[in-house]
Amino acid sequence: MSFQRLKPSPALELESYDVDHFDESERYAGASSMPLSAGATASMRARLNLPTLTLSLLKTFPRIVRGYQLTNAAAVVVPMDHVTSSRINGQSIGSSIVILTGASDCLVYEPVGRLMAVVYFSPPAREPWAQLSDGYHLLNPAADALVSLCGLISTTLETAANDPGFLNGPASQGLVEQALLGRMDAALRSSVKSRPAPPATDGYRRIVLNMERLIRRDLMIWHKTTELAEQTGVSVRTLQSATQAICGMSPHRYSRVLRLWSVRKQLRIGPARRSVKSCAIAHGFWHLSEFAASYRTAFGELPSETMHRSMRGE
Repeated sequence: MSFQRLKPSPALELESYDVDHFDESERYAGASSMPLSAGATASMRARLNLPTLTLSLLKTFPRIVRGYQLTNAAAVVVPMDHVTSSRINGQSIGSSIVILTGASDCLVYEPVGRLMAVVYFSPPAREPWAQLSDGYHLLNPAADALVSLCGLISTTLETAANDPGFLNGPASQGLVEQALLGRMDAALRSSVKSRPAPPATDGYRRIVLNMERLIRRDLMIWHKTTELAEQTGVSVRTLQSATQAICGMSPHRYSRVLRLWSVRKQLRIGPARRSVKSCAIAHGFWHLSEFAASYRTAFGELPSETMHRSMRGE
């Protein structure tokens, strides 16, 4: 499956986003992304709206995703690539289908960009859907069931792009919906649940949340790892293990990523009379040349360029 085979049509929305505007594509799921690398390639989303479900194809960037809030709904995330390095709340996703239901307090770590399909709908009150509790579920369907589901998703999106008239009528839309639901049913019924997350995973998630609250409480202060550990009530080793498991990086690097992304948001949407210097100092970056170098490495441009583009309305 590739975006090169898709084009916008009366049936298919096709949009390109940069890292600053990708959140527009996530609001329906109550999620938000924090980029780990700006990259040079735009992220993309194709979306087909059917009467009772939405089918999307997403091309993402290296990121950390927070969320999700899916009231009376479910999101079925189907891998359309071969990336196996992502984690959800510290648990390896591998090549699993991810099902998110209800209010899912999740942190997803994606060290590389992904290509994935997302089916968003209200699950029927029958098996196998009725047994899914709120939260996230990792399922490993039989290989043929996964191939069949991915193939139908690809065919459906290509039809919406190249033969939108087929989806004009309620009868054809109903057939497509039933086919998608049937393939998802088959994938679920053939699935083996992933092994439960290690007992430490839930504790690690809470440790990271507590650490982040402490960092955000006053972004001008750079806490040493020993101070972060002490104030979150754990050992340095446990804090390092938790941050590595959940976020894929050390506490110090995670703190830097949080600050740099917060600076970027402030430069883009903050008060009109802001300055690069004031934004940097407000986030604990006292050495401006080092800050500018770190910012450029993270986002591919100087902070002054971000601010000037924002002032021009870009």
